[in-house]
Amino acid sequence: MKPEFDYHTFIDNATVIETVEQLESFLKRATGSDIIAVDVESAGFYRYYARVNLIQIATRTEAVIVDPQKIKDFSSFQTFAAQSKCMWVFHGGDYDVSMLARDLGIFIPRMFDTRKAAEFLGQRELGLRALTEKYLGFTLDKRLQRCDWSRRPLTAAMIEYGLLDAVCLVPIFDFMVRELDDLGRLDWTMQECEYIAREARESSPPLRNPYAFRIKGSSRLSQRSLAVLRSVWELREKIAERHDRAAFMLLSNLALLEIARQMPRTVSGLTVIKHISRDFLNRHASEIQAAIREGMEADLSGLEPPPRPRDRQELLNAWEGELAKALREIRDDLANKMQIPASVLAPTHALYDLAKVRPESMGQLIQSEILHEWQARLLGDEFLSILQQEPPQKIRKGRRRRRRKVS
Repeated sequence: MKPEFDYHTFIDNATVIETVEQLESFLKRATGSDIIAVDVESAGFYRYYARVNLIQIATRTEAVIVDPQKIKDFSSFQTFAAQSKCMWVFHGGDYDVSMLARDLGIFIPRMFDTRKAAEFLGQRELGLRALTEKYLGFTLDKRLQRCDWSRRPLTAAMIEYGLLDAVCLVPIFDFMVRELDDLGRLDWTMQECEYIAREARESSPPLRNPYAFRIKGSSRLSQRSLAVLRSVWELREKIAERHDRAAFMLLSNLALLEIARQMPRTVSGLTVIKHISRDFLNRHASEIQAAIREGMEADLSGLEPPPRPRDRQELLNAWEGELAKALREIRDDLANKMQIPASVLAPTHALYDLAKVRPESMGQLIQSEILHEWQARLLGDEFLSILQQEPPQKIRKGRRRRRRKVS
């Protein structure tokens, strides 16, 4: 039983940083720290634009909250991150690292992800709450998880909730590093964390899906109703973007479907739709009517999404399918022995790619980058023994039928 972790010292003495001068002062104190734990909060559930609304940071001696809604110049933080030699610790950090890079130009050079570490340790529960229970002896209160982090002023409860997620990561990191080192898996974890950080730093915003209007329940609509749905959905997006509000909070998907089914041409027709709020209707009734007319007159082409691309497994021939099956058995057997998820050792799509490419040596296997280097070295010998097998000679699809003699 782990002794209960006393976080009050950090929480009671924490600072909310709202000026460039305060930020620079903290970063000066943090210089030389061996570890910096970070958590990021976003109000993406409430806002159209998901952006960094709060940054919680903890070292071994101090915890702070940085408010990006008050601070407009993050050049000192950018320089600090670029020059730092410390370990940056996150939980499920791919999102946080990409948000810091995209929104604030802060690029994390070296990171440790406690969620990924939990996978390598074979833990079933991967959430931060489970880790605090296991290592620190208390349960995180997650009631504010869906809080609107763009709201100001910050309440005492918001400050404590946000800080705890960062403060807990410091001792959890210490426990996990020792366990991983004892199991000989620390180097694998660090390699995997580097891949996570690199992809997060280099990620670009996803392209907008032109078929996003095809929401759940739209498959039962007629083509004309689909055209109306598309037009009204696009209107909702424009209004949400204009006011920086989550689109579903302005007009629900149920309301979109009912408008598309009924195609009401008057305001009185719109009022009978239960899922439209009176305030939204008062503000945007004329725009909704215009969108309905646009959909009723629109060309019906482009409503159906293109066929789903064939997945990797479907692209394999019978022999390659057998190779992939043999690779999967090797991977699963080792994962069971190590008591970790099989996908940690090698994702299934990588097995299909290997069966297709069939590298012939360890050098080719590593250079293919289908597996990460630690995965290739761990699984390579057994995988290559399968991949180096020669395929059987082509067998004719079927025997030629003999013609019956007509007597």
